[in-house]
Amino acid sequence: MFRRIAALITLTATVALSGSVAHAADRADGEATTSSSVPSGRDPVALAQQRLDDARAQATDISGKISAAQTRKAELEAEIADAEAKIPALRAKATELRTQVKERAAQLYVRHGSATAFESTMAAESTEDGLRAAHLTDAIGGQELDAATELRETAAKLTARETELKQQRTDLEKTLSDLAPLNDQLQQKLVVASALYDKVHALVVDGATTKHGTDVATNASACPVKGLVVFTDDFGELRGGGPHPGIDMAAVPETPVVAVTDGVWRHDVGGDGGNGAWLTGTDGFSYYYAHFSHYSDAPEGIVAAGTVIGFVGMTGNATGPHLHFEIHPGTPGAKPPVDPFATLIALCDANLPGAKTQSSTVNPN
Repeated sequence: MFRRIAALITLTATVALSGSVAHAADRADGEATTSSSVPSGRDPVALAQQRLDDARAQATDISGKISAAQTRKAELEAEIADAEAKIPALRAKATELRTQVKERAAQLYVRHGSATAFESTMAAESTEDGLRAAHLTDAIGGQELDAATELRETAAKLTARETELKQQRTDLEKTLSDLAPLNDQLQQKLVVASALYDKVHALVVDGATTKHGTDVATNASACPVKGLVVFTDDFGELRGGGPHPGIDMAAVPETPVVAVTDGVWRHDVGGDGGNGAWLTGTDGFSYYYAHFSHYSDAPEGIVAAGTVIGFVGMTGNATGPHLHFEIHPGTPGAKPPVDPFATLIALCDANLPGAKTQSSTVNPN
């Protein structure tokens, strides 16, 4: 265990924090806080519940989109089938009418171009009646020709519509193909979020008489390690210098380490922690980080949740690359740390290859 004596954050930094952070950045789960008062925060169970609710909402949204796409695809199939059934009949009817018009035109030509046609016309009760009969015959032929033209145009429009519908069907099939793996991922996320909630609830509520974390209501919204991480509840385990005051989070060297919430951060170099840091959150808690390989380029001072402040290393008293992480109520070092295991489980569920609730792995410190 390493012991540190951290000075309280300076009045200047406190004033800067309260004056500059009028509204904290939106949380990953959609919440926001202000510096006008100390936020109520969320305990690990509430955070796990929020993640479960988010997973349910996302899964429901994607399922709805898939259902809508499948319904539309069925409608398109029906429209395509209807168009395919109508087009041949329309084309056949147009051809038939055009053939009739051609035959009628030939008959009229022969009839009006011969003595017989002339005699038939003159044999009518009057010349006007005969001419009127010939004109009516021509008009009928013209109507058939117009009908045939209209049928052909309708068939052409149906063909174009059929092509359009088939393209829409292709696009929908592509959409469904893209949504399928996403739906699988979200369903898996829902399963993980549900298991996470059960685990955190068991740790904090059902297992209140055991260690495994405390019902700490922070506004932390980001896992401190931005990458694959493994940890167990080694808080309070006896080490060379006494009870272990935090959680050791093993990770690949140089994995980014981020601010878990909005606040003011500063370097804390030396001693067992090596390259360490304090983050004084706007939520009334302080967070201690240790063993950075080096710090990020982010300047000390006001920082938003998720900002990279360092990288996993093994400076100070460490036997392997990991982040040592602590949560303290109040200002840095003002009160003893609390077990952050349940909070870290809730924050880091997406980063865990399989979080364990027992100290069954080798602790790096």
